[in-house]
Amino acid sequence: MAATRRKPTQSAGERLVADLSREGDPYALTVMIVEASRIADRLDKIAALLAGEKSSWLSLRLGRDKRLEIRVDNALQEARAQATTLRGLLYEIHRQRAGIEIGPDDDDDLADL
Repeated sequence: MAATRRKPTQSAGERLVADLSREGDPYALTVMIVEASRIADRLDKIAALLAGEKSSWLSLRLGRDKRLEIRVDNALQEARAQATTLRGLLYEIHRQRAGIEIGPDDDDDLADL
């Protein structure tokens, strides 16, 4: 008997916010966490499109029998771009949490000009 995969009760974005948010977070950090959660949700939608689980990004109903579908082109390219952005946000969130300061680049020959 094959194991059935249960759908999580929370979205990927909701789980990410719960995992990363802390009481007293500065607003700038909260904004990055919220944006990271939106990207995580978008990545889930794109993955469903690429896997054939969904055929359109969203559907709008117009009147009684009219239906308009909006499709996302280049979903794989978009998934890669979103994943790169998410990685950058997660890095920055963890960097700020660790208190790592961004200092001058020692290899920057123009820094002292």
